[in-house]
Amino acid sequence: MTSTLPSPGTYLRLRREAQRLSIDEVAALVRTDPDVPLAARADLLRAIEAGLTPISDVVIGSLMRAADVGSFRFDPEVLVRLIDIAAGDLSRKPPRLCRNCACSEFDACHCGSQGGHWIGCHWVEADLCSACAPSDAPAAALQPESRAA
Repeated sequence: MTSTLPSPGTYLRLRREAQRLSIDEVAALVRTDPDVPLAARADLLRAIEAGLTPISDVVIGSLMRAADVGSFRFDPEVLVRLIDIAAGDLSRKPPRLCRNCACSEFDACHCGSQGGHWIGCHWVEADLCSACAPSDAPAAALQPESRAA
């Protein structure tokens, strides 16, 4: 299954695109200390998404702070697991991700709201979420994996 997993940079790109955010918008959400100019942050994100530079702990921390406030949603555990897998560490089970948008059961796509409640996507295939599936696809009764996996 690891061959079908996205690289860490591709994962971030897919999550950014699923939220309809540009690289410049994500760069504006990421805060650094000391302050790094917006253009430099955007260039770094482009290089990470293209797989040209590794994702440092400092970058992960900055992205996690943006995720904590809901500005740029992704699953930090999935990102770290993908980084480990890319480095050859296969000791943990690979994450379950949508093949189109890279959402996981812990970072579902927003599919609207009903009665004031947030509605997230669900699995329709082992690697396809309902937000990315054709509208006429039947919903499969697939159970989410445990986060401790």
